[in-house]
Amino acid sequence: MPFDFDNFVNKPNMAIFGRRVMYRPKNKAFLPFEIIGDFHKSYMEVELKNAGADISSAKIVLFVRLVNFPPEYPTPLQGDYVKIWDIEYQVIDIEHHIPGSRKLVLHETA
Repeated sequence: MPFDFDNFVNKPNMAIFGRRVMYRPKNKAFLPFEIIGDFHKSYMEVELKNAGADISSAKIVLFVRLVNFPPEYPTPLQGDYVKIWDIEYQVIDIEHHIPGSRKLVLHETA
């Protein structure tokens, strides 16, 4: 039986670090909804391009569990919006993370 990452890793992490955020699909046919996400204003990512040079970048990210999305909107999409602490961000990229979750790369909107 495979290890259940979502229930044993994602779920406790969201219980500790998660916060309620308003999720607004770009497609206006869907209503906004609340989800729980683990928000990082300046998430540092390091990528090794070769043995001699490290490249790092700061990103604004929100980690989400897919089970928290409603059945009518089961997965995040590029171009959607999230509102955190009265600041709206647009989802500019979606990366796979721990099974059952996604890392949403965000850009603050004007």
